[in-house]
Amino acid sequence: MNAATPGQVTPGLGPVLIVEDDVLQADLLATTLVNAGAGEVRCCTTAAAALDELKRFSPEILVLDVHLADNHDGWLMVELAQHLFLRMPLVVFATGSPERIPAAIRDLGMLAIKPYDAVALVEAIRVRALKHARTDWRGRLRRALRR
Repeated sequence: MNAATPGQVTPGLGPVLIVEDDVLQADLLATTLVNAGAGEVRCCTTAAAALDELKRFSPEILVLDVHLADNHDGWLMVELAQHLFLRMPLVVFATGSPERIPAAIRDLGMLAIKPYDAVALVEAIRVRALKHARTDWRGRLRRALRR
């Protein structure tokens, strides 16, 4: 996973919410995230379940399948998250059709193009999470959603 040199501390990941209607893919990613040090990982298979979960759980990372079986798009959850949390979670848009995501929304997070390698995705999330902690994502999100 993450090869740390002796004496180097590998930063863990905070709590994660995975919204993915492919249960096997969600389980694989959840296991990989837990093994990478995620504080807590929760999974939802529908947008409705995810919206309920976001009211009770404050993830630092939000992995969204943008084309869910219940016909919701992931960026609606991003908009809700920006209203619920003081610190906007790092958003990962998981999709097989990146061209269908509006540019203003796509730029708010990182893209995981399906099929993706779960271990490589977790490493990319780890790198991005470090940068995210030092960035004004809430301000960027609000500006993009106003467009």
